[in-house]
Amino acid sequence: MGRYDNLRKIEQLDPVKDRSEIVKIMVSYEFPWDFQRSYIELAFVRAFASPRIAGLVAKRGYTKAHTQKRYDDSSILMFEIIKYGYDSEKGRACIERMNYIHGHFPINNQDFIYGIATFILEPIYWNDRFGWRRMSEKERLAWLNFCLEIGKRMKIENLPDSLEEMEHFKQEYEDKYIYKSPATKELYELFVNLISNWFPLVPKRLVELVFRCIIDERSLKAFEKKAPHPAVKSFVEFCLHARAWVLSYLPARTRSGLFVDRPSRSYPANDYDVTKLGPPDENLKKKVSV
Repeated sequence: MGRYDNLRKIEQLDPVKDRSEIVKIMVSYEFPWDFQRSYIELAFVRAFASPRIAGLVAKRGYTKAHTQKRYDDSSILMFEIIKYGYDSEKGRACIERMNYIHGHFPINNQDFIYGIATFILEPIYWNDRFGWRRMSEKERLAWLNFCLEIGKRMKIENLPDSLEEMEHFKQEYEDKYIYKSPATKELYELFVNLISNWFPLVPKRLVELVFRCIIDERSLKAFEKKAPHPAVKSFVEFCLHARAWVLSYLPARTRSGLFVDRPSRSYPANDYDVTKLGPPDENLKKKVSV
């Protein structure tokens, strides 16, 4: 299979009518590793830089006690929708479960929109910087339309309906609501600890240093962390660019690299039930306010 065969197939599809098919090809076969980094990890980090969002998550205590499971459960719910589509039985079950979980949090609609904005924009930013190729215009539009449809099914109101409007909303939100707080710092530390556990032979300070190289400066300030030395950041970026260059010369994937198509740390046998993912009811029913 040629390196650009998937892209040629995508370019024959419609970014509105065929958005689910385009997204599945793009995330499962073209950029699976990149979407795991951007759609899950960096998008969550961006959201955790908001004290309003971080405060709700931190006060529950579930993420602190079950960080790896929280990461895996969120990844499964979001990637199952991509694998099966939001109109499938599994896709509907995932959205229903997310709505049930979020329904126990007093989440502001603006915070919901910001969350969707990070999910839409972070993968585009990442691929522009570190992907083996940039997303095509059809891929960007399909990704936008796919995420907007999920947002609508999550009952999020007044969603910006273009990438430009989404970017404008994101900038305005960050100007107002991204700043340091105890909750943002706590969630940053939890995330660094999580990633460090994946690399037990690597010193935690080194893991965090690399992590800081790919986080934006505004979020770093909210987490009360300094930007890395420019030389260190340049080296990390060089490594990511080298990875992209190598990938551009490799054959196209023939097996899905999607998170749900391989064992996870919390579910090595993939024996999960999407209707039971996330915090248990006793945690969800705690009274929480920011």
